[in-house]
Amino acid sequence: MKASFPNRNAALILSAALALSPLAATAQQTTLSDIAVPSAPGEVQVRAHVLALKERASALGQDDSASRIFGGTPAQDGSWPAQVSLHSADKVDDTPESRFQSQFCGGSIIARQWILTAAHCVVGEDGSASDPASILVRSGAVDMRQGDLRKVARVIPHEAYNPTLIDNDIALLQLAEPITSSSGPVSAIHIQRQGEQPPNGPATVIGWGMLEDGKFPINLMETNIDIFPNDTCNAGMAEQTRRDMGGFLLGMGESNRIPIDKLEQAFAILAQNIGDALTDGMVCAGTQSGQRTMCNGDSGGPLMVRAANGEWLQVGVVSWNRKPIGANKNCGHESLYGVYTRVSKYFDWIAGHVQG
Repeated sequence: MKASFPNRNAALILSAALALSPLAATAQQTTLSDIAVPSAPGEVQVRAHVLALKERASALGQDDSASRIFGGTPAQDGSWPAQVSLHSADKVDDTPESRFQSQFCGGSIIARQWILTAAHCVVGEDGSASDPASILVRSGAVDMRQGDLRKVARVIPHEAYNPTLIDNDIALLQLAEPITSSSGPVSAIHIQRQGEQPPNGPATVIGWGMLEDGKFPINLMETNIDIFPNDTCNAGMAEQTRRDMGGFLLGMGESNRIPIDKLEQAFAILAQNIGDALTDGMVCAGTQSGQRTMCNGDSGGPLMVRAANGEWLQVGVVSWNRKPIGANKNCGHESLYGVYTRVSKYFDWIAGHVQG
């Protein structure tokens, strides 16, 4: 399923790798002799509002029979009544097609007048929050062309949101009016309370994000994944960072006639000092194969687990993932799991705004 990320040019690959990747020194096995020179820069995928809209505008929708979204399936009507989609208001007109073309992120209803989403969905490149009038929230239907469009009164990204580390990637939207009626099923989802830990094991993520063939679905998609310890994400991203960084160094060394022994020395120093990609405000989830995951356009949507009482509990918000240098697909890469904002770290922050 989806999420969206900005491209970094080749000159920034090294700094991005150091800032955003993890690597345990004891696991360093890769050397420059194992690495091929990349043909193109890689990406840290972070769904920017404008990028998601551009991708959607250039992709055709699947019909309702679509059965694969990185291992997912179409959701049944009414199955996820708390899920909403976010739309660019200036792209919405009276046609059903405009709803499809204008969607850029997801979100979840957590109270009658409050939507939980990702900060990167509503913060511009200049660091300012989106104008509430520029966003419409669609609820009440799994079909993108149906449901109710609702106006937004306030946009509240977390004040400590860090777009470089993609940390504190959480935001609230206050609707202009509480939800009192709907053309389709709607309800609020419970969110995990402050300090509680998401259980390792089965989870579900949903969204209208990019499919495996590069298209976007009209129907909401769902896929079953697993939550892993953050060390699992950190290890996979560390290994990929070593390869990406090594490829970058080899390419730069070849074009600038840098001796290979000097490149090996630089690589060893850098590889031993890569920090963890995930902070304690993030959750690691997906599959080791990468065949079931979120992708561009799923940003802001919920990561959920079954509570002891059988009800769904939101433990994460779709935030970011990474793809290798030169990869021909945006998502679904082996050992590169999806990263979600850890809701339980921000429960008090959320409650303070909602109750206030």
